[in-house]
Amino acid sequence: MKRFLVAVSVLLNLAIAAGIVWLAVGGGAFRVVRSFLDPAHARSVSQFEALAVAPGDVVFLGDSITAGGNWSELFPGVNTRNRGIGGDTTEGVLERLAQITRGQPARIFLMIGTNDLSQPVPEDRIVANVAAIVERIHAESPGTRIFLQSVLPRAASYRERVESLDLGLRAVAAQHEATWVDLYPLFEDPADGSLRNEFTNDQLHLLGRGYLVWRDAIDAMVRGTAPPSKEARR
Repeated sequence: MKRFLVAVSVLLNLAIAAGIVWLAVGGGAFRVVRSFLDPAHARSVSQFEALAVAPGDVVFLGDSITAGGNWSELFPGVNTRNRGIGGDTTEGVLERLAQITRGQPARIFLMIGTNDLSQPVPEDRIVANVAAIVERIHAESPGTRIFLQSVLPRAASYRERVESLDLGLRAVAAQHEATWVDLYPLFEDPADGSLRNEFTNDQLHLLGRGYLVWRDAIDAMVRGTAPPSKEARR
């Protein structure tokens, strides 16, 4: 019994120490370990490596919300590439960004950050990571147009954090030559700021109707028929 209690004590101390480290770095160490060790994440990254992005492609980049979109069917006739991975974060995208930029795609539609909020990562770190993503795309694939999409609403308890983050991301778009795409109002329940019930069954991910709304909002941008945004200095 004594040996058992000692083992439990050691495990608890390790858990507490890990929690302290996680908080101290804003979850960064956890995210890096997850992105390299999580088998599902590794499988997706491996597949993306084998199926390279090519010039002229339209890339949808993000987490499970992006991964859930059947973009080739939503945009027939467009060379789309789905580069969403469930559970991914801003740091996860930074780690795998070279897979995309070396293909020199025509356009990238980026939506990322909601999983960072869940961990939770400080807002200023999320915004800085997104700015780094945008700047790296400019540097590594200068001919690519970047469309920075707002984080979508989720459960009402996230309202303040999502809206605040989207303000920061909008500033990133203005400051770093990206086109801002504000999808948030299309999905928000104005009563409490949650994701509208007709678009979700878990207050986070989208049902088919939600993807159709998303498609209609960005169709001209995806097809290259929309004029440049005033917020993009291109």
